[in-house]
Amino acid sequence: MELARSIEIVHALSQGIDPLTGEALPPGSPYDTPDVIRALHTVLDHVKSPARQRKLTPEQKQAANLERGMPKNAGMPWTDEYRRVLADDFRNGESVDALALRFARTRGSIVAELKRQGLISVEEARTLQVNHQE
Repeated sequence: MELARSIEIVHALSQGIDPLTGEALPPGSPYDTPDVIRALHTVLDHVKSPARQRKLTPEQKQAANLERGMPKNAGMPWTDEYRRVLADDFRNGESVDALALRFARTRGSIVAELKRQGLISVEEARTLQVNHQE
């Protein structure tokens, strides 16, 4: 396996994302513990690679996401405006899947942002992830 791909995998895991599916890892997985997350970030900080040495533009990151079969905005930062629109649309009954498509993000990212904003509980987030995987 090439170093660049290995780094992508470790980075995804450090963000709580399944590197193969792009979905959020289930709560309680070993990757969901502070020590493991810190260890993954420590490894990434010490790995020297061309991808980490040069800063990609948002457009380059989006193109790389599409090349990997990921949603265009996977891993991109949320703007305040997008957070507000997401919250409003969720409160108006839009489904997580519809929001993921519209915002070009993973379903797990939508669930995580809804949880971060306090719009769903940890248990609701867990239920959304479990029901989606069945």
